[in-house]
Parts: sequence; structure tokens; C-alpha cells
Amino acid sequence: MADEEHARKGPGDAVPSLADLVAPLDAGTFLDEYWNRGFRAWPGRPEQFAGLIGWDEINHVLTTQRLEPPRIQLVRGGKKVEAGAFVHATGSNRRLDAGAVTAQLAQGATLVLSFVDEMIARVGDLADGIGRDLGVRCNVNLYAGWRADHGFDLHWDHHDVFILQVAGRKHWRVQRPTRDRPARGETVPPPAADDVPVHDEILEEGGLLYIPRGWWHVATPVEEPSLHLTLALTPPTGQDYLRWLTGKAASLPLFRADWPVAGGASATDAHWRALGAALADLHAACPPEQFLAEQEASRAARPVFTLPDFAAGRMVRLSDGSRLRLASARALVPEHDAVSSESGIEANGRFFACGAEAGAVLGRLTSAGDTPFAALAEGLDPAVRAEVEQLLIRLVAAGAVFVDLGSPP
Repeated sequence: MADEEHARKGPGDAVPSLADLVAPLDAGTFLDEYWNRGFRAWPGRPEQFAGLIGWDEINHVLTTQRLEPPRIQLVRGGKKVEAGAFVHATGSNRRLDAGAVTAQLAQGATLVLSFVDEMIARVGDLADGIGRDLGVRCNVNLYAGWRADHGFDLHWDHHDVFILQVAGRKHWRVQRPTRDRPARGETVPPPAADDVPVHDEILEEGGLLYIPRGWWHVATPVEEPSLHLTLALTPPTGQDYLRWLTGKAASLPLFRADWPVAGGASATDAHWRALGAALADLHAACPPEQFLAEQEASRAARPVFTLPDFAAGRMVRLSDGSRLRLASARALVPEHDAVSSESGIEANGRFFACGAEAGAVLGRLTSAGDTPFAALAEGLDPAVRAEVEQLLIRLVAAGAVFVDLGSPP
């Protein structure tokens, strides 16, 4: 499996961390002074992000993948180009028309590839790393333009973003929000006509922008090939917490009971007070670490394949020399349900019950490298070690963990 890691990253393809992106600021200063608060621009240096993705890789993706909207879009003057103008259809067979795509781009359209982190391994590694550093969901979209027409009109995003200028240049105008922390789907008034932008400059190759949620912005190519990546950063919100708590409340009969309207004001008041007390108890029983752990566990897993290994379905027997690796970039997060008092871990959409100590041990596994079973089990009580081993066997059978058996037991 070490060869697999080498194949995923070629020489010189260093994937930047959060600390790399925000330098010369340190990550703590960025979090304290800018994260979710204020705009920031970094000049960067040429080819700083060139190792993440290049034109040849984009050409390969466009040639070999059957892309169509919404995964690929062409946008010009604030309007999306209709799919029929660049997607060739013969019956149920649909694929990009290379000539039509090229013609649209030559006429000023911007190419948008969504979730390019699922197409290019290094970009996926970038999304996973930044997501871990910030505790957020992170996906990456690609924007390429050639002329001087903007793609999207002046707009705001419902998530924070990093803009990485991979190649060429692009002009950016950024303006302050007109509503504090707007949510998806809200109607927000645009900036006044005389509003002074906080940023109205050309972003050079290797440059970086950080734009918090709700800040207005528009990007315009400058008559040269331009390529940038947008990292969409989505932390959980208070609304997410309320939705999560509602799911917990569904297991309690009081919250499922009818509101006693027919009983009059006294019955309604008593029911309201009972609900308030139960809600306070539920809130106290569901601490933030549980909410955040379940949010982490609910993220869509990024698949990692190592075919032909491990597809035969044979049961394994672990030894100290066995080497373990997660099949997805998402960690095995220990979970504890305050209502049912059951603890365990979630993997591949399934819940595996286990003790808290065994869950914490399995949470140390990663998809980035191998972990010897001996290192994982070092210092464990024999009963916990046996529980971890049996759980690993089940996780391997479920396709959640890969194992190189190493020396025989």
C-alpha cells in the first residue's frame, strides 16, 4: 500500500495545509482575526499551486469522463449556457461536444467543473486536509476562463471560500455583506451603487483570497487563460444543531404527542412547560462534542480503491505484523447516543456497536498511511484488544478497512 501513496502523489506535488495557505500569518492568527469574520488577500508566488492541477489533467478529465450539467457548466454574462449547446445526445447516449465547448469558451464563457476534488487525487487530498484543519466540509470547484466576460454576476456564497489562482490572472471585486451570516435560500439586498469595494484588484498567479460567507464578489478574466480553484468551506451552524436535536427529540414520546389544543389554555400552558423542560434536559444530554462527532461521521466518505486486493471476501486473521488502512478519508468517529446510551462507530453507513475505549482506538486509523496492528493494540487490556480485533475483522468484511496481513499469526 505504500506504492499506492506514491502513485497518488508524484514528486513535487506537495499539497498545502492551512498553515501553508495563510502564511506568513500563522493559522491561529488567521482563525482569530479572519475566519468567519473578514476578507483577506495574499499575493502568493507564480506556480505556487501549479502542482495541484494542470491543463493536461483538465483536458484528460474532459476527454474521458462523461460530464454534463450540473457537474460541468458553461457560464457567460451571469447566465448558464444551455446544455444542448455543448452536450451531444444520441438517444440515451450523452457526451461533451468538444468543438462546441471550445467555441463557447472562445466566445467568452467560463468553464465550471464542480467537485473536482472527486476527479483529481491531489485536489481531494487538499480538500480533506483543509477540512480537517478547520473542522468543516470542504469541496473544490474549478473555474477556467479565457476572455474578458465574467461568468457569474455579483453574488454571495452561503459558505466561506478560499480562492487559489492556479494559472494566469483574474480580476476580483469584493464588497462587504449586506446581511450578517445569510443562510442558503435567503433573499439579500445587493450593495448600494455607491458602495466602495474592500478589494478591486487583479489576482496574480499563485495568489490567494479568503472570502467569508455573505461577502459579495464578482470575478472577471483578463483576456488570457485563467484557472482557479474555489475551496467551499461549510462549518456546521446553529440551524444544523437544531435539526440534529430534532432528530434526537423524535425518540421521546412527549415530542411526538399531540398538542392538547382541545384542553384549553391551561392544558396548552402545561404542555408547553413540559416541552421546555424536556428540551432543556435533551440539550444538556447532547453536548457539543457529540453533535460535532456525529456531524463528522455523517460526511460523505471519499472512496479509496486498491483492487484487486480485498475483493475476494475472505475472512482475515490479524497478527501484530498486519497493516491497516481506512478505505475512506473519513475517520471512524466514536459515537454515543445519549438517549439510548449505546456507543460505537459508524462506517459505510452502518453502526458498529463497541465500547468507548475500542472506538477511540479505531479512531486512530487513517487512509493516509498504514498502521501496524501491534501499534494500534499496544498497551490495551486483553479484553479490549480482543474487541478491537473482532471489530476490525467485521470492518474489513464490510469494506471499511483494508488490511495487509503481513506475517502469519
